[in-house]
Amino acid sequence: MSRRIIMNIAVLEDKPNDRDRLCAFIDEYCRGRCFAAEIKAFGTGEALLGAFKPGLYDLLFIDIFLPGISGVDVARAIRGMDRDCMMVFVTDSPDFTMDGFMVQAAGYVLKPVNRRKMSDALHACRFIFERNSRAIELPVGGKNILIPLADLFYAEVLDKETVLHMKKGRLSVRLPLETVEKRLGGVPFLRCNRSYIINMNYVADMQEDDFLMQNGDLVPIRKNNRKEIRLAMAKFAAGLPLEVSHR
Repeated sequence: MSRRIIMNIAVLEDKPNDRDRLCAFIDEYCRGRCFAAEIKAFGTGEALLGAFKPGLYDLLFIDIFLPGISGVDVARAIRGMDRDCMMVFVTDSPDFTMDGFMVQAAGYVLKPVNRRKMSDALHACRFIFERNSRAIELPVGGKNILIPLADLFYAEVLDKETVLHMKKGRLSVRLPLETVEKRLGGVPFLRCNRSYIINMNYVADMQEDDFLMQNGDLVPIRKNNRKEIRLAMAKFAAGLPLEVSHR
């Protein structure tokens, strides 16, 4: 069983193409890092304010230059109702530092928006994502516990058990690796060997025969499909969408 805490994100952008790109980049970032998000898009500040309620959104991306009420005025109105939601301004100009300070904005994304800029902005809000990380329920030590997927470096088969290498140690799960793989749900998890599944977020280096993980461990890359596995890792590192499952 998995737990999915839905994080609510609003995007305020009047240009349809820019709005679609913002939503697509946010969706890619969240799916690639085990976060469940619901993204709502608005074309005017009036529409967002009409739908807004305190506590409804965790994160807002707000275009500053809008027809009608400006993005800065929208942000001020929202901050008057909700002190906790995070805001990121999307703008053609960086000359709004004081306005951002007044509404406690988390940052800016300068246009033209691209995948890297959005990834940097979203990473700046990472504590929201960490709080809302997806978790799966697995049998450990005779009872079911929730495993936060954002804390998992990799999984391996060891002595007929699946061992999870976590940020705070190891956990042994009495399930086949194939069952664990299905529950992990795909990207960012990659089956790189018959006995290993890595979290691509925690690959420090891709060597010829191994992945060097951020905890210092080496995870072997299987010889069969090695080119495809390395390509999948390269695409993930570049922020490109992918759906992979290699056995």
